Amino acid sequence: MWENDLGLLASISNSREKLGCYSGLVSSNAHVFAPANVQELIRIFAFAREKKCRITFRAGGHSFDGQAIGDDLVISLLRLDHIEVDVANKKVTVGPGAKWGAILSRLEPHGLVPAVTVTTEHATAGGTLSGDCLSRFSPAYGKEGTWIESFDLLLVSGERLSCREPREGIPYAQYTREERAFCGVIGGLGYLGAVVSITYRLLTVAASNGKIGVRTRVRKYRTFRTLAKELIPVAKQTCEERSDPNDATKLDAIYSALFVPRKGDPYALLMTSTFTSDPERARMLLHRPNLGIRPFAEWILRSDSITRFVWPLFYRLYEEDDEFVDDLHGFTFFMDGNVRAKEIAHRLGVELKTVQQTFIVPSGPGTKGGWDAAEDDLVEWLDYAAKFFRERDLQPALHDVLFLPVNERFLLSASAGLAGFAVSYAFETSNPETIAKVKQAFTDLADILHDVFQGRVYLVKNVCARAETLQKMYGANARDFFLLKKELDPDLVLRNAFLERTFGPLLNEVAGARSDVA
Repeated sequence: MWENDLGLLASISNSREKLGCYSGLVSSNAHVFAPANVQELIRIFAFAREKKCRITFRAGGHSFDGQAIGDDLVISLLRLDHIEVDVANKKVTVGPGAKWGAILSRLEPHGLVPAVTVTTEHATAGGTLSGDCLSRFSPAYGKEGTWIESFDLLLVSGERLSCREPREGIPYAQYTREERAFCGVIGGLGYLGAVVSITYRLLTVAASNGKIGVRTRVRKYRTFRTLAKELIPVAKQTCEERSDPNDATKLDAIYSALFVPRKGDPYALLMTSTFTSDPERARMLLHRPNLGIRPFAEWILRSDSITRFVWPLFYRLYEEDDEFVDDLHGFTFFMDGNVRAKEIAHRLGVELKTVQQTFIVPSGPGTKGGWDAAEDDLVEWLDYAAKFFRERDLQPALHDVLFLPVNERFLLSASAGLAGFAVSYAFETSNPETIAKVKQAFTDLADILHDVFQGRVYLVKNVCARAETLQKMYGANARDFFLLKKELDPDLVLRNAFLERTFGPLLNEVAGARSDVA
């Protein structure tokens, strides 16, 4: 057993740990190494090649599925957490272990913000780069990869690549190895190499006393159709206009939250937001993740009967066209209330599990009907999915809708060449039978998403889908990704159960993997 023969690796911080994920659905026991620098990381790679270990990268541990969970050798990149702010050039260079809460705190006093930041401050830059992550800012600014200028990639061989955005107007077949790596690593879930440094372009936003605010307008609807009638025009406007965080007439964030009871009409909220330098605050409860009552609220909403009772009350809290002004930190990391609830429950010996999957429904520019058909496209999916879950006696605690502009260059991005709506369904339950039902429902719905709607499952949340369905969804892009993997990681050192479950057949076919990969 390699763990009994660490040799020179014994001096690197390491331990055997039980690993989990945000959803609480996947866990493992693994030997975890936490290198303090790139030199230690190179030594770990050399050891893994010699001992034929499988490697999984990990940092914040906030993945929903098994993306960052391995059962062999796991490398935590949390200690590679440097943050270097270049105020003059509006850029920041960070290590893969730098947490977004720390990054935002360093940038805000300079009137600088990342264009796209996920909803928990505990997520790391390396983790979100590997998912090409999205946020409520994505309708205006795209996904995270759009704002990455360059990164350094350490291959398992020990070679270091400096990867930059591909040249404009050059087809993928003519990209350099570094340009192909840029397209594969962003959204590539850590299966091509270790990102050791990332440079982001930033937005300049007017601030008051070093603080940036976000103004949010709330509108309410009781049918999918009325929601879509107002969501589509603002999504179209935001997609087509040149976004400007200092122009209050242009939206910076759009988000729709819905609750669909087993009987009766849905409840839907549309929130549209802009940056503001206004020092006054009128905070929304949703954007106060550290509020003392928040964990209790998160706990009680795990009950279907309580959720059915509370959502109508929550809906009535808002008047039509209510406006709120929140701190940027609270607005951005609003899901940290849920993180706190899970952490407190864990300390009390209770594991709060979640099943959440995101479906990308094609709509808008580039689709057959374009923007003219977008309203019908969205309503058709929402109606279909609502009926689908009702027939299976399943009720999501929440689902949301977020428009994603087309993303051309990243191979495993769910929006590569595909504009549309990211529709997420979350089930807050720890009941094993319900979890099994939800997973099966998600798997069946993924088939329908591809066969009827020509959409894709987002690979960053829970991924309940057949491998053959995912292969059809990602098509030539997936094939190019595994050809690139064979080039950059020819011994297939970087792999784990998640990769084998989701793309195992393609990994075997294209990368020439050994028979034990499937």
